[in-house]
Amino acid sequence: MSQRAARLGRVSAAVWRISLAEAIAYRVSMLMWVLTTTFPLVSLALWSGLAASGPVGDYARPDFVAYFVAAFLIRQFTASWVVWELSAQIRSGDLNTLLMRPMSPMLYHAIQNLAALPIRVALALPIGVVVLVLAGSLGWPSPGSLALFGLSLALAWLLNLGVHVCIGCLAFWVTESTALFEVWLGLYLVLSGAAVPTSLYPAGLAEVVRALPFHASLGFPVELAIGRATGAAVTQGLALQALWAAGFGALGAWLWRRGVRTYEAVGT
Repeated sequence: MSQRAARLGRVSAAVWRISLAEAIAYRVSMLMWVLTTTFPLVSLALWSGLAASGPVGDYARPDFVAYFVAAFLIRQFTASWVVWELSAQIRSGDLNTLLMRPMSPMLYHAIQNLAALPIRVALALPIGVVVLVLAGSLGWPSPGSLALFGLSLALAWLLNLGVHVCIGCLAFWVTESTALFEVWLGLYLVLSGAAVPTSLYPAGLAEVVRALPFHASLGFPVELAIGRATGAAVTQGLALQALWAAGFGALGAWLWRRGVRTYEAVGT
């Protein structure tokens, strides 16, 4: 058992090194991807303009700056692209190669995504800092909340990964699972807090939206980062994140097992 664990560790380390090298080699493409996911910064321009003459709800202009810059950065740090790679591998038959490797394809994709994080952080962080400096709103979580924020960020990453795996696995049965992801992405932009802080929704609607996985993957970590989630709200938010991450993880594992059996049965 220890030999298998050691071998898996060596293979995982090798995949990490290769994936990191690829991310560095394609850093220009990575920067372009980062720049195309600046929707929260577009929302910042809109809401800071609306708040120029006075607060909107309990958000003044500096609050909107902190919120949407945090949203931009957190989206970069928790992003995944498994749905596109996995669906393409299933359709093309390249999944055969992954199935023959001495590690789970799911672990391979997870390591590949994680290995790109240092490059994403290096590219996205300066953009966020520049916006904060220009707006005079430079700030970050207090030292006491950093551990909770790190946990929330990890859960958001796991949740997004689980969603990608679930939708990507649908390619075992449907031609274009990525089209279904576009529907998910549309809902995400509206309900996650990327376009508007979910606390600004009407009271009844806000309670529903804030219980959904979209808010757990972005809105809650943002509120935690800027100090708007405190006390019982932190415990509840982390619990919802863990619940959604576990739920999508279990569903993804089930879809993967069923899908691989179908895939092997047809001899693709």
